[in-house]
Amino acid sequence: MIVTELSKGTKLYILVGGKGTRISSVTHKPKALIDIEGQAFIKHVIDNLKGFDITLVCSDHNYGYFTGDLTLQGLGVNIINEGEPSGTGGWLKKIDLPDSFYVMNGDTFFSDDFNLDTDKSTVFVSWETIIGDEGYIKGAWGTVRNFVEKDETAIGKQRMVNMGIYKLYKKDLCLPDNFPISMEYDILPNINLSYKTIKSKKFDIGTPERLENFKSWFNT
Repeated sequence: MIVTELSKGTKLYILVGGKGTRISSVTHKPKALIDIEGQAFIKHVIDNLKGFDITLVCSDHNYGYFTGDLTLQGLGVNIINEGEPSGTGGWLKKIDLPDSFYVMNGDTFFSDDFNLDTDKSTVFVSWETIIGDEGYIKGAWGTVRNFVEKDETAIGKQRMVNMGIYKLYKKDLCLPDNFPISMEYDILPNINLSYKTIKSKKFDIGTPERLENFKSWFNT
């Protein structure tokens, strides 16, 4: 269970607006709606959260899929349409943001329990051995120094891997003027950001191979 206890109803935005091109060979649906044991993948993600006011951030090409999915009805989550896809961070300029909020990717499931409470803009990381194109941070004493993406020289080495969950304060954001906007390249490296280490196995269903890996784990 992923929890926050600092404030009941803390806003959490789950990003589900991507096109899912890498997994289009096995499904015509958005990847977050892929059926896992009779329920959409995103339903399992939501069931694993406690203490959040959840909003799914969709885009023009998949908004109808999410509003029409029966497994999401009655969960009490909000579903918004950012319109034309504008990168992983473009939606931040299109809605009225609260003073603080969480963001996480909608194609990722975490198998372990952890608490996300923090009073600073924070990226959550895990010490892991790099095996592919995982993004990671460099930092010390809880402060992020650099973000590193797709570093082949790090394969086989232990790094603080970006888990794709962020706590952000509106006052810290400096958003570019033009779209598209990348959370990883345009926003996070340009704010004073802390990091917090968590311990959890992360399942990313972004490719057919990773999807099958999650299904195998889920059914054990």
